[in-house]
Amino acid sequence: MSVSNQSRVPGRRGRPFYGWWVVAVASMQGMFGNGTISSGFPIFFEPIRQTMGVGYAQMSLVFSLARAEGGMGSPVVGWLVDKFGSRPLILFGGLTAGVGLVALSMANTYLQLVLIFVFIVSTGKTAGLGQTLMATVNQWFIRRKALAMSTLMTAFAGGGAIVVPLLNLGISHLGWRETLRVMGVFIFLLTIPVALVIKSKPEDMGLRPDGDPAPRSADSGGGTGRTRAQQGSVEFTVRQALRTRTFWFMLFGVVTRVSATNAIIIHMFPILEDEGLTAQSAALYVSAMFFLAIPLRFVMGVAGGKLSPRLLLFVGMNTGALALLSLLILDGTLAVVLFVLALAVVEGVSSVNWIMLGDYFGRSRFASLMGVMSMFHNVGLFISPIFSGWVKDHYGSYDLVFVVFIPLYVASAVLFGLSIRPAPPRSDATDVPEPERTVAAG
Repeated sequence: MSVSNQSRVPGRRGRPFYGWWVVAVASMQGMFGNGTISSGFPIFFEPIRQTMGVGYAQMSLVFSLARAEGGMGSPVVGWLVDKFGSRPLILFGGLTAGVGLVALSMANTYLQLVLIFVFIVSTGKTAGLGQTLMATVNQWFIRRKALAMSTLMTAFAGGGAIVVPLLNLGISHLGWRETLRVMGVFIFLLTIPVALVIKSKPEDMGLRPDGDPAPRSADSGGGTGRTRAQQGSVEFTVRQALRTRTFWFMLFGVVTRVSATNAIIIHMFPILEDEGLTAQSAALYVSAMFFLAIPLRFVMGVAGGKLSPRLLLFVGMNTGALALLSLLILDGTLAVVLFVLALAVVEGVSSVNWIMLGDYFGRSRFASLMGVMSMFHNVGLFISPIFSGWVKDHYGSYDLVFVVFIPLYVASAVLFGLSIRPAPPRSDATDVPEPERTVAAG
């Protein structure tokens, strides 16, 4: 094959594109970091609550304050990632979260629990275990963004599926304190090799996204049609993105989705125990939910790069409403099974909105835009778990929570359905936003 022919075959190399190593280590970090602190931590809800002797609302406040910290910190983290790269944030975040979990295992009062979880564990997670990992992978891919991001988000779901049973086993045999201590040490040690492998973006290694060769000048003027890959390479500034209707539809779609889903997952174990399950059975159902979310996240994420992400999110959010409706109107095993299956769909499709964000608005300001969204949706994450705990404390059940959250899922479906692809920004003006397309585009 001639040199000229080789240049036409994107990503053809003698060895794998380094971006896939970035995906691999980011997935490992996300699997165990988020699996312990986000997906898995609700399993500590009841043991810690009983040890501390606090109510459901007080325990929910711990999670809500952590989300408030995330809301304030996410825009700063996003700016730092876009400005200085993700590698130092991943190192700082992972080490801090690991130290925080070890310190949390020694908490003896409710105040200590709040301070350590909010200001150490959550700070570490915000800095290096969530948006920073997604921003890193988003930097490395354009054409294969859906596949790469789906792989990472699938690993997040895998964290819930793999870590929840491990945490349940640890709590049963070692107690919640020793389990936290072991996981803290593990995450601390895992972060070091991950940070050594991670590179913030392909340009740092003299590469291009997807491993593509540098464009030839002869190709720069060829044709006016835009492929989907080229559309994904359109770069918005933060200001330009904020001036599109699409960004705000997506933002409030995320706010309503995560407000309902996060509160449900935090209260997942007491919800299932209200349905008559034991703690062990509840752990099995939660693990099953995350196991089902593994293939769903991957398939839906990849599909979101080929089909309409708006349609996938519309269907997924309405499925979330059906999940809560099943608990509200049905009883017994059937209600639990339908609830778990429907919530797995919600978890599975959740990656699509972040893939859509990167696809619509580009690579260069993805972390900052995700930080802006996080600032808003963490307000909902602060309120919804406390509200759920207050309802449980005062009414003895979660029925009112389901009545309130069902419309939130429906609203999220509508907002995502309205999120059409914005027209590319005008390169010669920043004060006048480009009008958006009026036709559905992916």
